[in-house]
Amino acid sequence: MASLCVFHGDFMDFFDHALPGKSAESAAASPAAREKTAHARQAEGLLPARALPVPEAQATDPGSPGIASLAERAEEQPDQPGLLLASVGESLSQWPGLPFSLPTPEEARGPVSSLSTAAAAFIEMFRGRDISEPVVHPDNERYTVETDADGHQIFHSVVARGDTAGVILNDWLPAADVMSLINAAEPVFSLATIHEGRPFSVECRAQDGDFLRFVYEIDTLRRLVITRRDSAFAAAVERIEYETQLVKVQGVITSSLFEAVAEAGEGPALAVNLADVFSCEINFINEIREGDSFEVLVEKLYREGEFKGYGRMLAARFENQGRNYEAYLFADAAGRPRHYNAGGEALQKALLKAPLAFTRISSGYSLNRKHPVSGYSLPHQGVDYAAPAGTPIMAVGDGVITRAGWGNGYGNMIIIKHSGGLESQYAHMSGFARGMKNGARVRQGQTIGYVGATGVATGPHLDFRLKQNGKFINPTRVIVPRENPVDKKRMPAFQKMVAAARSYLNGETTLAGYSPEAWLK
Repeated sequence: MASLCVFHGDFMDFFDHALPGKSAESAAASPAAREKTAHARQAEGLLPARALPVPEAQATDPGSPGIASLAERAEEQPDQPGLLLASVGESLSQWPGLPFSLPTPEEARGPVSSLSTAAAAFIEMFRGRDISEPVVHPDNERYTVETDADGHQIFHSVVARGDTAGVILNDWLPAADVMSLINAAEPVFSLATIHEGRPFSVECRAQDGDFLRFVYEIDTLRRLVITRRDSAFAAAVERIEYETQLVKVQGVITSSLFEAVAEAGEGPALAVNLADVFSCEINFINEIREGDSFEVLVEKLYREGEFKGYGRMLAARFENQGRNYEAYLFADAAGRPRHYNAGGEALQKALLKAPLAFTRISSGYSLNRKHPVSGYSLPHQGVDYAAPAGTPIMAVGDGVITRAGWGNGYGNMIIIKHSGGLESQYAHMSGFARGMKNGARVRQGQTIGYVGATGVATGPHLDFRLKQNGKFINPTRVIVPRENPVDKKRMPAFQKMVAAARSYLNGETTLAGYSPEAWLK
């Protein structure tokens, strides 16, 4: 398959004559001037080259009126700038497989019709398409850049560690405009809360580099869009549109939940989500056994055919050491999606079973333990979780931080006060998550810090402790109440949803018939 580069030399005549808004001045320019202009526009990145394929027969048969040969003939007659366009249009009319139809030579009467036909063909071909594929930006490797059909350059990247909105936007706007943009966003979303790893893009006009738009993906469902309007900025939170596919994933654990999910062809995020759903029922650190199994009914989200992540986990089954657990997604009285067992009891409890996922206990609760550093036998009224440095640590329940700082032998530590006289303590942390300070409110499962070895410690681990009414208790033996169950008035709707989910899991209903919009209604 041969190809012909569209944006080169006298091919500029196509744009000068076929596309709206082109001036007669460029059409009247000399061939040398037109060629110089074309090269200049390409050099500035305004007209990225894009190749059109030429059918093999036309490219190789000298007797065939192929695009390349027509182009050569047309360039020999620069005083007839419409000839090339009409010739290409004529060649296109003989090209099989076009996504649009062209009139026959008999229907296209005269050079004007041929010119109009070719112009319409090219406009249709390029309308709504990306003009260039994403490439790494030569001046800043953190960005990939593409040019769309409107002549706008879109720079894509993700938030890096240490990034703030100001750090990102200072590359694109003056300081005063950055502050105006951040202030415009504040009523709908605070840019002070951007997270590492989240995608964002900056859109500029390719012709002059003027800033047009900033887009930050808040999560998998929402994005913040800030548009420049004259000298001001307008911000809105928009729903991200996906193609949603419902899938059933199942597996048997031979070594770890991560590996079992990977063997099922899915990503580690699904393993984390599954463990999170059952985190108050199963301790995934020391209760998982070989032969345990799971089934998951989960949404997979796609944009333009590319997998972008997992959506809602509608239902799940987990068999652990012979005991069966079930989870079904249903909206509570306030409209918030929550997971419940088949009886309508909330899976969420006041406290998680563990503040870390996928690690091991290196030292348990004991009133007479030999200290690994001092060598003396002392009480160890907590649980040590060995984990790599930097592993996120979660708050085991909702509460208020009463201490965040240095705790001598405990190193960096956080203490959280919960309801019911409970208090949790996290020690030897390498550092705290953003916003962790005295008086800060935290929610169950929120990352509060990271595993480390500060204070008196022989290696990276978390020393986790619980107090009940001021006295230390064994964290592994705490029995805590569940959240509120499904309201009795809503039980018929819940039971209907459970039956529908089981029908999907049991293969009685085809997954293709799933409607995301109707599921929680």
